[in-house]
Amino acid sequence: MNVKGVCGFLALSTLGVGVLAGIPSVVNAADPDDVAAASRGFYEALTTLDDGSAMAEIWAQTPYVTFIGPRSKAPIVGWDAQATYWMNANKMFSKRDVTLSDQHLHVDGNLAWEVGTETADVELTDGSIRTTSNLVTNVYEKLGGHWLMVSHHAQPTPK
Repeated sequence: MNVKGVCGFLALSTLGVGVLAGIPSVVNAADPDDVAAASRGFYEALTTLDDGSAMAEIWAQTPYVTFIGPRSKAPIVGWDAQATYWMNANKMFSKRDVTLSDQHLHVDGNLAWEVGTETADVELTDGSIRTTSNLVTNVYEKLGGHWLMVSHHAQPTPK
């Protein structure tokens, strides 16, 4: 192959890789709505002060799920650790209402994430009432045709 042929081949190869790199992942048109429904499911589960069963419905029960709550001192990794966390954490509250605002959601293939602001109105079992605001990132994975939470990170909004 002569120099012109090699240069032409390299140019076309480079162009082909560039075009392929720019192709977005295939996203089903219903996926953003389904992820938004999974998000609503998480915030509904937060209001359920049970033994953790409500959270078991919306979380992927895998060893790689992660949770960092606004009071966390370390990440909670894996579903087994989370199941224990939810069972114990729910005992602290007599009421917990959490809403998400300023939601920004993105879907890419089998992963989706959202960021926003959580506002929590809670009543602790000692009768004290608190309202808090947290910045949040939630990550979802499509497993078995269902969008399930795989990561939650909430931190107090700076004052």
